[in-house]
Amino acid sequence: MTGTKRVIVVGGVNFDVIAQAGRLPAEHEKLRGEQCCVLPGGAASNTAVGLVRQGCSVRLVSAVGDDTAGAMCLDVLDGSGVDTSLVRVQAGARTSMAVVVSSGGAKRMLTFAGADRGLAFDALTEEDLRAADHLHVVGEPTPALARVVHLAHRAGRTVSVEWNGRDMSPLARGAALSFMNADEAARLPQSRGASTTDETARRIAGLVSGDVIVTRGAEGAVWATAGGELFHEPTVPVEPLDRTGGGDAFDAGVIAGWLAGEEPGACMRRGLDAALHVIKKLGAHP
Repeated sequence: MTGTKRVIVVGGVNFDVIAQAGRLPAEHEKLRGEQCCVLPGGAASNTAVGLVRQGCSVRLVSAVGDDTAGAMCLDVLDGSGVDTSLVRVQAGARTSMAVVVSSGGAKRMLTFAGADRGLAFDALTEEDLRAADHLHVVGEPTPALARVVHLAHRAGRTVSVEWNGRDMSPLARGAALSFMNADEAARLPQSRGASTTDETARRIAGLVSGDVIVTRGAEGAVWATAGGELFHEPTVPVEPLDRTGGGDAFDAGVIAGWLAGEEPGACMRRGLDAALHVIKKLGAHP
């Protein structure tokens, strides 16, 4: 595959409040933090920026409120090279938020719903998808998101799905790539009876008839093909400052490599290198 690849990313934009400390506080403990910042985030937003960094042309389909947080998110996305013309600004709504408490090796997150993304998903057309090479979706398996995936298949475009701890098999069937981490995979119903991450990945790949890529923290990543092959790629152990957005950066690197025609090992290497860059700093954007 040659030329700049055009990717549509569908999912959420958040306004993130990230607090970093040496450890997480105990119950009723008042602990002084080390750093605190407010930054745009959200898995789809993070992946969109990551894909731009990987050399792709990206349009984001999402929604923000008509508030200061939404304006800041759009400014940062525009400045990062993401096409936000399909991001809906909903009057009278607040922008979705996430509060993250990170201690390097661990994090806790609270999320708060905001502008209705489903309305933005509903506005996406088959013509929009025909103007792209690939669709990447993040979110819950709602009818609105299922419609987008159906339109992409009808338009003959490839699809990737971030599972993000949810059972996304209804949307992932027929998708070229599915992403998840090992902890999430172990909690899925498809993992019951599986003794290893490899076995779970291979089982889900067979179920959805597509390739499944699972990150395994310091152990790197594994790629299971629909045909049952397994590929492993190690990573460089590092002490993370903030894990937020690492998986999204990984997705972006893998997708960009796959669209460029690279082999699974090279795709995972791209993704792992991108994730390492993100987790060594505060904030989810690459």
